[in-house]
Amino acid sequence: MQYPVYLQLPGTENVYAVQGPTRFWECTQMGAQTACHDIVATTWPERQRILDMVADGGPWERIDGSRFHAKWNHGTCGMSSRALQVESNVELADHTTFGISAKARWFVEVASIDELRQALDWAEERNVKVLVLGGGSNMLFHGDVEALVIQIQICGMEVVSDDGRHIRVAVGAGEVWHDFVMQTLDKGWGGLENLSLIPGSVGASPMQNIGAYGVEIKDHFAWLDAVRLSDGALQRFTKEDCAFGYRESVFKREEKGKWILVQVA
Repeated sequence: MQYPVYLQLPGTENVYAVQGPTRFWECTQMGAQTACHDIVATTWPERQRILDMVADGGPWERIDGSRFHAKWNHGTCGMSSRALQVESNVELADHTTFGISAKARWFVEVASIDELRQALDWAEERNVKVLVLGGGSNMLFHGDVEALVIQIQICGMEVVSDDGRHIRVAVGAGEVWHDFVMQTLDKGWGGLENLSLIPGSVGASPMQNIGAYGVEIKDHFAWLDAVRLSDGALQRFTKEDCAFGYRESVFKREEKGKWILVQVA
C-alpha cells in the first residue's frame, strides 16, 4: 500500500489522510470551524482503527487528495505544497560545504512531506535512484551523481508544549542546526547551547546522535518523524525507537537507507 490514503466518512464532512500503519490526520467539521488533528497510534485499539479505515468494505470511502487538503489547509494545520520542480544537470558545489564540482543528473528541493512524496513517486516511476541531501556538510562527491538528488528544505519551528519548566519544540528537518540552537538561546531556552556551531541540518542531527562537550542529542530528544522510502508512510520514532549510541542511531544500522527524516522534537 502506498501512503497517504485519503478517506471521507459518508454522511459527514469529516475527511482523513492515513499516513501510515500508525498515523492518520483528520479534519472534523464543527459548525463553520474545521478542526485538524494529527493522530499517532500508540495502542492496539488505535492501530486497529487505522486497519479498519483502509479495509475493503468498510464505511470509509476513498476520495481525491485535493478534497482532503482543501479542508486541511483551511484549518489550523495547513501544509501546502508546490508543483514539483525537478531540474536536470544541476551543479552541487553550492549545496555542499566542500564546494567540489559535481553534477546531479536530476535535482529537486522539497519543502513539505507532500513534495517529498511526489519526488519519491517521480523517482519510482522512472526507476531512478534517490540520494538525500541535507546541509551537505558530510557529503564529498567524487564524480557526477546519476540519481535524483532530493534536498530537504522542510522548515519551521513550533512550540508543541510548555509547562513552565520544559519546552518541547518541533523543528523542520531542513532548518540549519546552528541557526536553530541560536534561536533557542535568543528565547532563553537552555539545554542545547553546547551543541552550537555543529554544521549540518536539524534532520541530520539524530541520525548520528551529534554531541559536544558532554551533551548529545539523545539527552534532549523527544521524537522525530520520518517518511519511509518504500511506501511513503509517515512514522514517529521515540527515543527508544532510535536506539541512540555514541554517534550512532538505528538510522545508521538496521534502518539505514529506509527513511527520510522530516521533523525533530
